[in-house]
Order: sequence, then structure tokens, then C-alpha cells
Amino acid sequence: MNIRRFLPITTIVALLAANIPTPARAMSTATEIQIGKQDDQQILDSYTIIKDPLQNQWVNEISSKLWAQVARKDVPYNIKILDVPDVNSFTTIGGYIYINEGALDFVQSDDELAGIIGHETGHNERRHTVTLPAKAQALDLLFGLASLFSPFIYRFGQLAEAGMIAKMSRADELQADQYGLLLMSRAGYDPDAMVSFMRHLDAAYAQHDNIVDKYFADHPGVPDRVSHLLGYHELDPKVRTTDQVLVQALHDQDTARYAIANMKFAQVLKADPGNAVALLHMGQTQLALGQPNKSEQTLAEAAAKGNDETRTAALLGIKSLRANQAKFSLLHPTLQPLRQTLDDAQSRQAQTVAAITTRRDAGKDQLKALNSRLQNITYGLPDLSRIQVRKGSRLEAVVKNLAGMGRSIDIAYGKPQAVIGGVGSLERNKEGGLLKENADILRELQAPLKMDPVPSPSLAILPSYPRMLDDIALSNGDMIRSLDASRASLALLDTGLGDLDTFIKRLARTSLDFGGDISPTDYNALVPLMSAATTSLGKAAVAGSQASQLFNLARSRQLQTRITMLGVGFPQDRYETLRYALNQRVKNEGLDFTTMQHDGLTPGEVAAASIVAADTNTTPAAIVQEAKASKKRIVDIANARGMDAQSLEIFLGLVYLDYADDPDKEAHGHAA
Repeated sequence: MNIRRFLPITTIVALLAANIPTPARAMSTATEIQIGKQDDQQILDSYTIIKDPLQNQWVNEISSKLWAQVARKDVPYNIKILDVPDVNSFTTIGGYIYINEGALDFVQSDDELAGIIGHETGHNERRHTVTLPAKAQALDLLFGLASLFSPFIYRFGQLAEAGMIAKMSRADELQADQYGLLLMSRAGYDPDAMVSFMRHLDAAYAQHDNIVDKYFADHPGVPDRVSHLLGYHELDPKVRTTDQVLVQALHDQDTARYAIANMKFAQVLKADPGNAVALLHMGQTQLALGQPNKSEQTLAEAAAKGNDETRTAALLGIKSLRANQAKFSLLHPTLQPLRQTLDDAQSRQAQTVAAITTRRDAGKDQLKALNSRLQNITYGLPDLSRIQVRKGSRLEAVVKNLAGMGRSIDIAYGKPQAVIGGVGSLERNKEGGLLKENADILRELQAPLKMDPVPSPSLAILPSYPRMLDDIALSNGDMIRSLDASRASLALLDTGLGDLDTFIKRLARTSLDFGGDISPTDYNALVPLMSAATTSLGKAAVAGSQASQLFNLARSRQLQTRITMLGVGFPQDRYETLRYALNQRVKNEGLDFTTMQHDGLTPGEVAAASIVAADTNTTPAAIVQEAKASKKRIVDIANARGMDAQSLEIFLGLVYLDYADDPDKEAHGHAA
């Protein structure tokens, strides 16, 4: 018999209805876990799993703290990171949780990540994944049909988006929020982070950032969820005491969330102006945020109002601050050469923008043509939904190869799509992406040079200008190369789709024997076609990954520059707050102040060296030495060592946001 073509949608629905599992009340935990294992294997066949050590360490450490608080001790919770750019996460039956790398790139703290994982854990704790027929139907759709149809449908036909698994009822979502809030609070995380994450999402959605579209397709709207969250005692302003806010502020400071901690200390002092503990710690966060004069005033107030212990700590802080400021004799260089250098950099930037725009527009045309071709090929896929695929059969080999081809297409199309969209534009009313960020950086670097006199914090940064300008130029070069690699990936994908089309057309004529397997004759005819398609699509995927790597190198250079622009290199006490933040993030402190100055490095480069060292299992000093010996930049050392550049970008972003996160801007609709 021939493999059937696609069935009418009514037949598919009938098949789904016939395969709905038994109600959850009849399902034991052991059965739930076993089904979860089977579903997990299907997901592993359909997704690329992120193996980066830093990202996995980060996610697993937070998860472990949360899962120590769960009620269902008989569920072996585990979590995996999926190579998907969308901001989303989902859970399946039996304690299996999945989070997209795009979500890790979006959250702004450990606490926000804890809120996401806590929410998904809540679905498992409340058995939402097994209690409604609609969810069982969604799982059937994903695992019973789509993975057999083809991964191509899963990604491009929208038939089995990961979010369909998480398409819970409104009541379930709110209940998972409540449980996640309770879980993260018990684990010591700041419950406000669940609200701030949702507001970040809302701000991004308002700016038409499509990486959050699928999240909003799977979850209730932000205002509704936030209003419910604010009704729980962990967040209710009518219930929460000043002491509770102070504890959360101290936690934020302990985890190097200086901007958020400072905001909360201010909240405490508004209600209790004489709170010496809040004054002491606010003085410390003000120093971290580059407000030394305010810091000294606040510490002096803490010394006046506090007990002996607080007074001693505050006076020591003032003494150290004054001593470190006295060590600096900031030079007032002749600014005209630096102004000319910046003017030249902006002129080169204009030329670069033109080159990038041309490549970006050509890439968009390629994406449009390939998307149409992919849809046509997808419609020609045979329907395997009624066929039982036996282990070790020839049909199983074909299905597994189809899954591999799907992953290759996902990379070869999806990563260039992210690059082409991510470079952005400087067109009026369309400004955004990396192009806008580089233009903003150059404009912000130029601003102090127009002042007379130049403010002291800016004077402290002036020696770093040449290296920062070099990084922006290198970022532009990475953008151009990432676009070239993206277009190469799409060209290779076009060739691969030709091989795929040939294979699928032959597959559609394939016969099955009485045992439900592909006949040996047909299989032997399929093998070379299958091999050719797998090879050509694999080459396209490699080019797509290279494009993504270059794009994230460009983003990393921008963030490295942003960290330096914070001015955390002056005075030394403020630099120590950076070292503390690095230790919180990646378990090493970077380089000491003297070494940074001696080696002529910027604070941003120290942060990058610290992160690269943690990811590649060495020391920051070794990374700096390697950079010197090879005459490469720290970011390039990350690439040479095979580090995932997106991981570098994620952790540089977390360090930057320790100082720069501004909830007030979020409240007014500006994405961070």
C-alpha cells in the first residue's frame, strides 16, 4: 500500500479525540513520569538542546533552590534549555520543564528567571498538564501527529508550536503564577521580579518585538496577571510591611542588583526616614551606581541615626570613599583630537549603515522566497499519522532523518532570520536593533566632549574611548559578516530544499509491506536521496550557526562597551562593586583594580574576561594573557575558544542590568 497523503482536518480531529488519555485522577505518578520520559524523547528529537555550561549552571542552580520547596517530592523535576529565540517556556507531564534560550536572553535577573521556572513548576505541582482533555489533545497534536508529519510543519506550519503544550486555561495560568510566587519567595528570591518580568514583556510587546508574540499567544494578558499577583500577600502593598521590603532590598543588594536595591531602600526610607539599616545600604548602592556625593551624605546620615555597629560601618565607608577619590588625579586632556576621532567614527558608521542596509534588504528577499518554497514542500509531505513506527524499522530511520532535516532547516532559516531582523534600522520611525544601539553609543560618547568643563565621571572614562571606539567598529564588522553568513546559509538552504524535494517526492511513492515497514527496494532507493538532503541541509545549518555566532559577537561588544560607559572603573570602591557582581554571576571576580589599570583594560573587558573564563574553565588572568599573546580582543578569545557568543552576551547583559535596570522606564512602556 502507498503512504497516505494528508488527511482532512476532520479526520485529524477524530483521531485526536480517540487518543485522549484517561483522566488525571486515574493516572499514578509513576505513569505520569513514564509518559513524561516518552514525551521528552520526542522533544529531544525535534529541538536542539543548549549545552553551554554557564547557561545550564545558571538555570540548574535556580531550579534546584526552587525544587527544594516543592510539595511533590516524588516527581524528578528536570529542566532543559531549547535553542529557540522566542521568549517562552513550557512544561509537560511528569516534571519536565523546557525554557527557550530567548527567555534567558530576555530576563534581567536570577529572580525573574526564578519566576518563570516557578510558574512552570506550578503547572506540574497542580497537575495542570494532565487534568484537562484540551491539554491531552494538545500533547497528542504535538507528539502523535506533528513529529511524524515532519518538524517542518512544527516550525513553519505552526501545527505544533511548543506553546501549544502550555496553552493552559486562564485559571490554570493564574494558579501557576500564585504557586510560582510562593515557591520563589520561599526559596529566597524577590517576588517583585515576577511582576517586573511581566512588565518587561508588556513593554516589548508594545514596541512590536515579535520575540514575545508566542508568549502572549500562550498566556493571559499582563495587566490581568499583574493585578492578581498584587493581590497576594507576598506583593500586596496593603499587607507587605516595611521590614519585608527591606529584606527584599538586602537580597537584591546581596545579589548585586544595585539599581533595584537602591529603589527599594528609597521605598523603605519613604515610609521610615530614620531607618539606619536602609540608609547604610542605600549609601552603598549609591556608590555602586556612581553617586559618590549622595553616597557620602547618606552614609553620614546612617552614622548619625544608627547604633554603634551601623555607625562604625557607615564611617568606614565614608573613609574608604574619600581615600579612593583622593588617589585619583583626573587629567584634563586636550579634547579636540578625541572629538575628531569621534567625528571620524560617526562618518564611518554612516558608510557601514549603508552596507548593512543593502545586505539586510537582500536577505529579507531571500527569506520571503524560501518561506514560500518551504510551504510548498511541506504540503507535499506524506501523512504518517496512522502508521505505527516500530523501533529498529526502516521507517523509523526515515522518520529520524526527517527530524534531523527539520532541525537543520530550523537553524538554516531561523538563525539568519533572527540576524536579518536583529541588525535593525536607522530609518525614521523604524529605528531599532544593533544599528540604533551603535548609533546611540557614539552619540552618548560624544555628549561629554561638548561640555565645559567635562564632568569628573566622564573624565574617568576618557582613557577608555579608543578601545570603546575600536569595539564599535569591530561590532559593525561582525554585523556585516553575520549578514553575509546569513545570506550564504539561505543560499545553501535553497540548494538543500531542492534535495529535500527530490527525497520527499520519492518518499511519497514509497510502499509499505504487510508489517507496516518500508520495503527494502524502496528503502535502498531512498537512502542516497535522504543522505544528499541531510548533507546539504546540514551545510546550510552550519552557515546559519556561524551567522548567529557573529551576530552575538557584535552584541557582546556593544554590551562590553556599555559596561565601561557606566563608569564603574572610578573610584576603586566602585570598581569593587563590579568585581562583586561578577562573582555573583560567574563565580570569579575578574581582575583586581591594579591589574586592570596596568594592562590597559576597560571594565567591560574585565567583565568579558571573567565570563569567558567561567565558561571555558580557566581564569580571567589566563584569558587576558591569551588575548595579549595573540593580539586579539577578549570577545575574539571567546570565539576562538568555541564559546557560544549568545551566552557571553546574556551574562554581559545581566551584569550591565545590575546597574542600569530602571523599573520606572518599564512602567512607561520602554523595553530595557
